[in-house]
Amino acid sequence: MKSRSYLTMGALSLLLCGCLEVEQHPGWRHGEYNGKKDNMAQQANFQGDRLAWWAAISNRNQKQNEFRRAKP
Repeated sequence: MKSRSYLTMGALSLLLCGCLEVEQHPGWRHGEYNGKKDNMAQQANFQGDRLAWWAAISNRNQKQNEFRRAKP
């Protein structure tokens, strides 16, 4: 009797797990993505100045370089 109830509960849970799936694809309208446009990093933080953004990235990378920080 117990095995029958376990089997029933297992079958019921397997049956319901397919019903709870949520749509995960973005909305499309007229062949294009229908959502918020993402800004590039230099547009969001440096007002479109790509050279200033690149200089900030290079500076950050140089400060993380152990060979440049160590004294010979």
